[in-house]
Amino acid sequence: MIKKLAIFVTSTAVTMTAIAAWDRGGTIIDKAVLVAMSVVIVNVVHLLPAMSRRPAAWLVWFVCLFGAIYGHLTFFTNASLRAADLRAQQSVLAVGTQKQIETIREALDQIKARPVAVVAAQLAQSDDKRERAALRDEIAEGKRSQALLDELSRLQAVSTAAQAGTDPVMARLAVVTGWNESQVAIAIGLIFSILLELIGALLWYEAMRREVTQPVTPVTDTVTALRAAITAGECRATVASIRVFLGCSQEKAMELRREI
Repeated sequence: MIKKLAIFVTSTAVTMTAIAAWDRGGTIIDKAVLVAMSVVIVNVVHLLPAMSRRPAAWLVWFVCLFGAIYGHLTFFTNASLRAADLRAQQSVLAVGTQKQIETIREALDQIKARPVAVVAAQLAQSDDKRERAALRDEIAEGKRSQALLDELSRLQAVSTAAQAGTDPVMARLAVVTGWNESQVAIAIGLIFSILLELIGALLWYEAMRREVTQPVTPVTDTVTALRAAITAGECRATVASIRVFLGCSQEKAMELRREI
């Protein structure tokens, strides 16, 4: 049972660090190498205490523990960002704001007016009535364009706030602790990372220790097996023959001889 649990914990840690390493990589080769290195580090953290007691092994273990924690913190950070993106996509405010932004951008694409200052300068120098009327219309379009740009900036700020998608639990913890949400997230990720690695190392230590110290239970009773061997002619009922047959000591052979 302990070994199965140890395998499950190590598999969980390996999966987390592999995903984090994949996110950090650039090319496919970079990703593959980072994943392989991260998996090795996690396995060393979990298995080394059960495999070696040398002082140098503990130095390697602590360095690998730091590397594993870094990988887990990366996973928690990226997972939090992905969750925030999903919450933002499902937010009614974000969806509604995005539609307004798209409408304004379409309207801006249809406005071809020059900057208001340029058109106003040309209007001041023109005496032609038709040209002045056209320039006034262009100024009006320019002012409308500027108003749309101001509204676009406002909506983009609203959209950014909606897309932040803060974790409600994290927000409450930030209020209670007096930290900001980033500090709370790092603290929680650090605790979970250390806990996961220590649990994995402890489980593997216990699993391997039990495999080494678990007594081997004989399938059949020694006396019964010896009687069967004597009956079958494989051994004689003498101390010397019993010693040779079982490969035991003189005292043990004499004790078994008395038993049969």
